[in-house]
Amino acid sequence: MPKLKIALIDDDQERANYIKASLIEHHFDVVACLTIDHLNMFRLEQLYADVILLDMDHPQRDVIESCVSQFDLPTVLFTKNSHKDTIRNAIDAGVTAYIVDGIDPSKLENILEISIEQFKKHKKLLGDLEETKNKLADRKDVEKAKVLMMHLHALTEDQAFQLLRKNAMSHRMTIGEMSRRLLDAQQLLQNQLKD
Repeated sequence: MPKLKIALIDDDQERANYIKASLIEHHFDVVACLTIDHLNMFRLEQLYADVILLDMDHPQRDVIESCVSQFDLPTVLFTKNSHKDTIRNAIDAGVTAYIVDGIDPSKLENILEISIEQFKKHKKLLGDLEETKNKLADRKDVEKAKVLMMHLHALTEDQAFQLLRKNAMSHRMTIGEMSRRLLDAQQLLQNQLKD
């Protein structure tokens, strides 16, 4: 099994160096070792990391959000801070796992593997949700476009749908996209007539 590529981000440089040495000793591939104040100067996607290991004494939501949004990788936070509000804020900011303990390299592989799987599952759920939203939006737009065509051209609902479908296929787009184009064109004409 290939070694996990870890990007280590810490709020203490000395501790970061110690943790990095310990991780390497336990056969992890540490592709980056950064302090929080150097985050903005670095692009982790160039390193092909599998996971971000974030070690902070005092987790700050804005730093966590920055890591999560900037790198789009599973983010495992290690801290000694067990305050409920801090945990809630970190989870809301997008950490994949919140571990109230020091980093123990002998237990780390399981934690990281589970976090990576959780991250993949979460990404899939977000993708499924987005797809469902798009399908619902398409359905609403198709219904509006059908009604518009029925009124403009005295068509039946089925005729309006078939015409939309035929035009969508000939323009190599989805029926939802064709419906939005038709609705946008109608809106444009209405606005020009008002002027």
